Amino acid sequence: MPRSTALVRALARSSAVAACLVGLLVLVGWALDVMVLKSMGAALPAMRPSAALGLMLGGAALGLRLPASPHRARHRLGTALALATALVGAASLVDGVITGGNGGLDALFLRALGEDGFVSPGAESSPLTGLCLMLLGPALALVDRGHPQRLSWSDALVALALMAALTGLNGFLLGPLVTPAAAPFFQERSMGLHTTCVLMLLAMGTLCARPQLGLMARLTRDTLGGFVARRLVPVTLLGPPVLGLTLVLIHLTGGLSHDAKLPLFATVVAAGGATLVLLAARALDVLDLERRRATAALESSEERFRTFLDTAPDPMVVVDATGRVRFANAEAERVFGYRREALLGRDAGLLVPGGLQGGPSATGEGPERATGGRLVTGQRQDGTRVPLEVRLSPLEGADDATRIAILRDVTERRDLEKLREEYVGLISHDLRNPLNTINLRAHLLQRALHERKLEREGHMAQAIIHNVEWMSTMIEELLEGSRLESGRVSLHREACDLGRFLEAVLERDVPPDARERFRLHLADPLPPVPMDAARLERVMTNLLTNALKYSPKGTPVDVRLSVVHDHAVVSVTNQGTGLSPRDAARLFDKYYRTEDGRLQDGKGLGLGLYISRLIVEAHAGHIWVESEPDRGVTFFFSVPLQLPAASPEAKPLRQRAS
Repeated sequence: MPRSTALVRALARSSAVAACLVGLLVLVGWALDVMVLKSMGAALPAMRPSAALGLMLGGAALGLRLPASPHRARHRLGTALALATALVGAASLVDGVITGGNGGLDALFLRALGEDGFVSPGAESSPLTGLCLMLLGPALALVDRGHPQRLSWSDALVALALMAALTGLNGFLLGPLVTPAAAPFFQERSMGLHTTCVLMLLAMGTLCARPQLGLMARLTRDTLGGFVARRLVPVTLLGPPVLGLTLVLIHLTGGLSHDAKLPLFATVVAAGGATLVLLAARALDVLDLERRRATAALESSEERFRTFLDTAPDPMVVVDATGRVRFANAEAERVFGYRREALLGRDAGLLVPGGLQGGPSATGEGPERATGGRLVTGQRQDGTRVPLEVRLSPLEGADDATRIAILRDVTERRDLEKLREEYVGLISHDLRNPLNTINLRAHLLQRALHERKLEREGHMAQAIIHNVEWMSTMIEELLEGSRLESGRVSLHREACDLGRFLEAVLERDVPPDARERFRLHLADPLPPVPMDAARLERVMTNLLTNALKYSPKGTPVDVRLSVVHDHAVVSVTNQGTGLSPRDAARLFDKYYRTEDGRLQDGKGLGLGLYISRLIVEAHAGHIWVESEPDRGVTFFFSVPLQLPAASPEAKPLRQRAS
């Protein structure tokens, strides 16, 4: 909350309390016939009971209306008290005009106390008091009908009440400046000092009840107008009364003749007005200087930003919310053959006919899943086409959907990808043939040793077979990772019952001696999920194996199936030592292994979770981990309940399944 708004709310609360307290004390003074309470000071005229009642009702109404969304009963009671304040003010005004202030509510109050109903001459009687109350009542009732940009009826009524109270204050303070003999009309019939001060405070509190609406919104907002208004309005309202009081006090001490009071007052007021104008001009100069500095800093930042974009090694274009090009760097000119002046304001489809959102990543099955971009086809000015990888980033600080598109020519990278695939395939093929031979001969050797009852030599042959299987697994992981990265894997999707699929995986892929540790929790029956069961079984086997490997023996492992939005979510929770934030952030990276993983199993390549990520993302799903040190680990992966659309990318579902 801004500081000015907090001060305004505090002023509103203080106004409500002060009005209630003053009104209550005056009524108690009339009831007990204590002059100090009636006048709130021995030197002031007594406040009439009707005025005290109106202040108490108005303060209570303001206190009840302060909450922005009060309870309905509280709202209705506040409105009723506000209307009662207006009725008291109207009755007091009529009483002052017709009976001279010796009838109406005041007489009824005194008769209720057992007196004759005649108000003493020392009690102030002013039509301005009743007028202020009659205006403040409807203003309190309409306090919620304001608008952030426009003045409301409540503001208008409060402004009139404030002017009436200020008239009474000026009449009380400035009357002696006019004549030293008979008091003028406004001093004769003006409110007492205590009455006018409390009424002005109540009027200000009514304005402050909703600082985000109407007139007060203009004063509290952090704008140039609000800055100037907060400094000038209090001075212009209170300056003349304070000046007049000062001159009267000097006159009473004999330091100023009567003839000099009014000219001196006018001179000081004129000088004060000129001073206010100069102060406002100085404030505007300070703000203008800050604005110029901010503008210069912004222009410098924009220039650095443009220089950065212009010297970037990749083509970059800035595209607004409508798809129009707002900026293109020099590399974009070179790659596409257009001058940047010819691109500004043109549709980005001129450069990428298929749109910046297109490409294989729309279904999550392209190689860009490993690199973070989308594959698109660009078109040069001469009509030739070029394969591009595009990354879209929102422009920081932009109010609309302006984005920076970073385009990269991937012609060479595609050739390298093809060479890499051929290389990996060739190496894997050349490795598999001798491994198959070694595996066959090792099994024959093991059988021969077993027939000759050479157990020690048989164990050595078994070790050879185990290492051959380990090498075959690593080769298969390399091949699978290469196929998934290349985007040449076609998923064999079939509608499967995911619950039965999990039951089958636990039955088939978990060792019998560890099966009792797994607890399967299924949600309500799900519709059949389109998925490649063989590849998702690989993901599940990887997660289940990790859960067994990195949790204490005998501790349970929970497998849950639930639905979050339009995705099925599977989670595997173990009670191991947990992961550090660094490990959790990099766990699905290629070749990454935690320290515990390297200590427990030195033979792994760190491809299992990476391949699991590629498989899940190929299904347009998402895989993630949640863990804290010493609090176990939960792996999640999600797959859509229906085949994904061809355009939007699947969003992460980082929500724990219930």
